[in-house]
Amino acid sequence: MTPDGLGDNFYFGGGSSTNITPLGIWILILACLLILLLKRRWMFAPFIVADLLMPIGQVIVVLGAHLSIWRLLIFVAWIRVAWIALITKKDPFPGPMNLLDKVFTSWAICNAIVYTILWSDFGAFFNRLGFLYTSVGTYFLLRYLIRDREDIIRVIRVLALVGVPIAAAMAIEHSTGRNLFAILGGVDEFSNIRDGKVRAQGPFLHAIVAGTFGAVQLPLFVSLWLEGKGNRLRAGLGIVASTVMAITSASSTPLLAYAAAVIALCFWPLRRSLRVVRWVAVFLLVTVQLTMKAPIWFLMNRIGGIMGGTGWHRAELVDQFVRRFFEWFLIGTRNNANWGLDMWDSINAYVRAGVEGGLLTLVLFLAILIVSFKRIGRARKLSESQRSTERLLWATGATLFSNTVAFFGIIYFDQSAIVWYVTLVMISAMTAVVLVEVKIEPFVVAPAARGLGHLKIPKHAPSASPIHPFSSRMKS
Repeated sequence: MTPDGLGDNFYFGGGSSTNITPLGIWILILACLLILLLKRRWMFAPFIVADLLMPIGQVIVVLGAHLSIWRLLIFVAWIRVAWIALITKKDPFPGPMNLLDKVFTSWAICNAIVYTILWSDFGAFFNRLGFLYTSVGTYFLLRYLIRDREDIIRVIRVLALVGVPIAAAMAIEHSTGRNLFAILGGVDEFSNIRDGKVRAQGPFLHAIVAGTFGAVQLPLFVSLWLEGKGNRLRAGLGIVASTVMAITSASSTPLLAYAAAVIALCFWPLRRSLRVVRWVAVFLLVTVQLTMKAPIWFLMNRIGGIMGGTGWHRAELVDQFVRRFFEWFLIGTRNNANWGLDMWDSINAYVRAGVEGGLLTLVLFLAILIVSFKRIGRARKLSESQRSTERLLWATGATLFSNTVAFFGIIYFDQSAIVWYVTLVMISAMTAVVLVEVKIEPFVVAPAARGLGHLKIPKHAPSASPIHPFSSRMKS
């Protein structure tokens, strides 16, 4: 069933005019100045802080293009990067693209192309240009800014601090029903209420994304706590803020993401036995499926019945998605709104990937997760002698796992997506430093001692150093 008024604006955006307050303008100007003037290692701070605190509803419309504060700051930051490259006459990036970078780029491009073909409308084309600008522009800007472990620690510290005012405002909103971020514009003053509970959303467009934004960061703040005394105040604030955001959103998806983060952290003692853990998980899921009359994904309905929320809708959405495979697998579908009650609201990242871009886009989205987990696993094994690095890698993996669970009930459709891009960039940057990409040279035959025949030795012995060959450039 399609709700009344669901038209092109829902699918393509647009349709509004410039909406930015004087306070928003001053914050934008300040953030731009800081991005242009701060050293490279601190450029990310004004970019992330301004983007997260300013509602994405704050926009400037120019010739039909909706320029949110996020998009404007991307433009300013890339001007800074281009200027640095021009002055130094050096490639500003820390080495070549790794597999995760390539898969992410392929997913974004595939999504844009297939979505445009699906709708065959200029509005869709313009919308996907904006999507590419925001997603790819943010990802590679962060890849330039976040290069090594020290950068990652700085980012986590900033995320912990920026979470404090958001959590405080959401706590007040949860008790009063009024959103303090409404003074900035772009969000409603009065909060949504469900089953008598106020669903706080802070500067975000919905309570679910607000709570999920906080929940998935919990492992990062725990890892910051374990870094030592100099970080524990900020880490403690981050942990509290993460918990408050998840609870005050009064939504089941953030609570599930929070629980997934805690469970992943608790599996630290079993980090060397994850293959066994995965097979046990598969065995349990198969066993549960054999005892259920409905498909396994209807567990979401049961969980929703316990924790509250729209578990039935999420389960039914997946069920229709599976049943109608041949409707969407080629280039997606425009008909999902007619799959059933509220099926237009494909609030599931996996379903949304298939509906918008067909099977190829869904496979590439899953590939992002798979490649990320694999790189973390390989890097963690190589870092066992460095406990702090190993813990940080595990924490990023726990954050990734929390996002993987959250994606069954959420898509990041506002500035909350920044924390998803930050997570991927952390994984890409840190694993690039740790992993050794060795190319085995062709073997040559050399004479050996009498009685041993011939030994095969490589022309050039591969380096045993656990440092990426481009790591020397990462310190700049």
